[in-house]
Amino acid sequence: MKRFWPKSFLVAVLAALALFGGTGTSGGISTAGFEKELAKGDAGCPVAALCPAPAGEVLAHWISRTNSGNLFLVMPASCQMAEHCVARFVERTAQGTATRLNIEGQFRVLHGDKPIPDVQAWRALSETETEYTRYTWTAGAYLKVETRTAYSVDGIECGSALECYQLANKAHSDHNTGRALKIWEKVHKVSWI
Repeated sequence: MKRFWPKSFLVAVLAALALFGGTGTSGGISTAGFEKELAKGDAGCPVAALCPAPAGEVLAHWISRTNSGNLFLVMPASCQMAEHCVARFVERTAQGTATRLNIEGQFRVLHGDKPIPDVQAWRALSETETEYTRYTWTAGAYLKVETRTAYSVDGIECGSALECYQLANKAHSDHNTGRALKIWEKVHKVSWI
């Protein structure tokens, strides 16, 4: 399943987050000079080629307050397809800026009951496998807390290998043998010929 975000869609998503308060209220957080600050230094970026962008060529969106500053989502304004884009979660403090998480490809910010939301990234391993990684804010940085693989058959995600197996068993008991065989073949590599 191919996923892409045209530039206008990306801008619309960031605008919607800002307008509908998906990240809470920023309380008047100023981003004045923030792009220049990101461009002049590496902002603690572990892979320099992936991080700095010239001033005015990034989109910065406020995510949350941290214990020592504010957390922003920073993406290149020229991003055409999510698979080829790099996003950074940058903390801006009185001491300067520091990158707290680099993500290449697709991701989503998972708002919930936490003051600083989790981030889930995913990447296709094959036509039928997708790897999901979840990051959570702990002690001033994002840490990887979960990585799992989910499987898809005919473009429909059925979950983990066990969940897909259970779905195949249910399809078989419902006399949908074709669907059951397809799941067993694609996910569990069982050939029935």
